[in-house]
Amino acid sequence: MVIDFISLYEDTFREVMGVQHKAIIKKELSAKTRAITKAENRINELDRLFTSIYEDKTNGVLSESRFKMLVEQYEQEQAELKENVKILSDEIEHQEQESSNVERFIAKVHKYFDLQELTPDILNDLVKRVEVYVPEKINGRRTQHIDIYYDFVGLLPISLLQTKMNNSIA
Repeated sequence: MVIDFISLYEDTFREVMGVQHKAIIKKELSAKTRAITKAENRINELDRLFTSIYEDKTNGVLSESRFKMLVEQYEQEQAELKENVKILSDEIEHQEQESSNVERFIAKVHKYFDLQELTPDILNDLVKRVEVYVPEKINGRRTQHIDIYYDFVGLLPISLLQTKMNNSIA
């Protein structure tokens, strides 16, 4: 179904997936960027505090034991903030890379446009994982929900794709 959809409605697929992923990624990137800015500002503030407590110690305002305690606290907080900035920066880089995944998935699907038979190799190439849920009886009929997570793009919003497809046909 996905191969057929992309072969017929590639631009629609690109639009739907782009909108879905961009909205999610944009929100996450914005939050992570704010967190990085906040952490970097605190790191700079800690640098100023180091200077201040050093001056207080040399002027006799701050005892040696209090000075050491504050230095340890500030150094620990600064190390944690720097590690957090590194982690967030790595996550941002990873998310920006994921934004190109829709194109990589489409390129992968292009290999199978003339598909005659679905083989295990093709399935392994396109599908990342399949989640099968417990069967249910609805209106006397046995139904079972299955989620297919595709390589590069994850779970596809089938209802949104079908809506777009129906709108483009009409």
